[in-house]
Amino acid sequence: MKFVKTNYLLAVAAMFLTAAGAARAAEGPYVASSVGAYMGTNYDQGLLWTLLKGDADRKFNGSLAAGYRFDNIRVEVEGGFGRLADVDRGTSVVTPGAGFQAKGDLTVWTALAGAYYDVPVTEIYQPYLGVGGGLAGLDNSSDLLVINEGTHGAAFAEAGLNMVIYDGLTVAPGYRYLWVNSKGGGARNLSTHIVKLTARASF
Repeated sequence: MKFVKTNYLLAVAAMFLTAAGAARAAEGPYVASSVGAYMGTNYDQGLLWTLLKGDADRKFNGSLAAGYRFDNIRVEVEGGFGRLADVDRGTSVVTPGAGFQAKGDLTVWTALAGAYYDVPVTEIYQPYLGVGGGLAGLDNSSDLLVINEGTHGAAFAEAGLNMVIYDGLTVAPGYRYLWVNSKGGGARNLSTHIVKLTARASF
């Protein structure tokens, strides 16, 4: 019985070492793309915003990235674009005066750098955590929103699960919290929650 337990423990240890070795073997450059949706954005609104809400079905996000993996650490640079709000519901009834634009979009572009840690749980599944920062540009075309437009500093935190589906190809559902230092001009800082799906190809 003692011999069986010893063999079992050795087999389990070998499995974990193999998984860690597989994770380390994936060192090198990679490219990635992601698509996602904004699940909740915190920004200031004008008095009419509670009546004329944006269409939540049109809040999208996408990005392209390039990076390099060192053992279980990944570093990457990323460019992204998304629409945070689409104001079009009921705007035909609003006529506050000449020059008032009710219908419009709130869009954001990002240029970010990040560092990620892939937890080597198994060869197939690897949870990850990441943080980073860079720049975000806000563009608002609706007078119902109070947004400090222009380019601002930004930071993010992210968590997700890497799933290897083929040699060198990984998909990763994840969650990101993005914060934009856009306070000023009557507006506060902007923050948003992003649910995303990333595809990553190593070479």
